[in-house]
Amino acid sequence: MKHTKFTDVFKVIGKNKVLLWIALSYFLFAFSYVVTNSLLMYYFRYRLGNAAAYTWVGVITCVLGVVSVALFPALDAWIHRKAIYVGGIAFMLIGYIIFLFAGSSLPLVLLAVAFYFFPYPLIFLATLMVITDSVEYGQLVSGVRNESVTLSVRPLIDKLAGAASNGIVGIVAVAAGMTGNANPSDITAHGVFQFNMFMFYIPIALLIIAALIFFAKVNLSEAQHAEIVKTLNAKLEKEQHVSSLKDGVQSPVSHHDLGTSPTSNSQI
Repeated sequence: MKHTKFTDVFKVIGKNKVLLWIALSYFLFAFSYVVTNSLLMYYFRYRLGNAAAYTWVGVITCVLGVVSVALFPALDAWIHRKAIYVGGIAFMLIGYIIFLFAGSSLPLVLLAVAFYFFPYPLIFLATLMVITDSVEYGQLVSGVRNESVTLSVRPLIDKLAGAASNGIVGIVAVAAGMTGNANPSDITAHGVFQFNMFMFYIPIALLIIAALIFFAKVNLSEAQHAEIVKTLNAKLEKEQHVSSLKDGVQSPVSHHDLGTSPTSNSQI
């Protein structure tokens, strides 16, 4: 089996502008999501002082994840993928705002968690569907179908975002003093500001940019994709017809097309 090379991915992205903008937007989204998600445990332990309550995050994300995935087909048919992607990010931004005003209130923090995590599966699926549709767009533009390489873009971005965020999380935790047996009261105002900068402020800015990029640049709608598929099919049929003529092979002509019956004899 041929493995996808790292350089092959960037070559395909460079030739497919739809995929390029999707990749950029999704990277900003994935990086923001992973950073916040990775710092959430520190938030419960060193800001709320209630590490045990973190188990509720798993319960909430599990339940809402099932609901979110179940709603995707109906939402896709109703408001389509661009609205799902941008609207999902808007939901996440509401979650961030609730986080910033939650203080030490566990119910508000859990509400913020619900707003933040609910749209993630929807955004993920919308991204996956648009990337899948971009395969035909790339084929139409370049004349080459790079399905395997195109579909590997999303997993690659997830890995890059995860790797980048892992290094940042450790640095932030040490800089904010959120290590070892420290208590919430031990965290200085400067430490809290540094923590909020990376858990909230920077991800908020990146998510807004991601939403704007997707809204303004990713213009491959479901209807446009259907037209591209029709164009490709027509082009393929034409190429096959030309190829058959070159090979001296003609398609059998039916009696129906000639307007005659199988038993009739044509006369000149």
